[in-house]
Amino acid sequence: MTIREAKLEDIDTINQLNTYPLNHEYPLEEAKKQLSYLLSSPVNKLFVQELEGRVVGYIQLSEYVCTYGPKLMNVMALVVDENIHGQGIGKSLLNHAEQWAQEEDAKGIRLNSGVERTEAHKFYEHQGYVRVKNQVNFRKLFD
Repeated sequence: MTIREAKLEDIDTINQLNTYPLNHEYPLEEAKKQLSYLLSSPVNKLFVQELEGRVVGYIQLSEYVCTYGPKLMNVMALVVDENIHGQGIGKSLLNHAEQWAQEEDAKGIRLNSGVERTEAHKFYEHQGYVRVKNQVNFRKLFD
């Protein structure tokens, strides 16, 4: 198994993983534009894991800096092909992200997970993550 930085050519698989199992449907061409931006951004990183030459999961991180705490890295997404859950891929991606975050002088990692994703919560807790709070997520989209 290999972990590497994502490439624009990975967008088809990344978009497929976003759609299922994450349930984030987004037009492929728009996702490609977003990935292109992320790959050029100095404060974002996207790593993919390959198994037998095929991308089977990814983790996306973004710098989280505020005036009330230390610099952290924010996990924006962590997803593994559901057909191969339980093989250590999520753990390996998370460990890789933690190592990269330390190299970037981050003091830790934060993440949000939907309340319905109880299996993911168990996974994060098993990896040493501590539930900090419950919150409500708001959004306002512009035309």
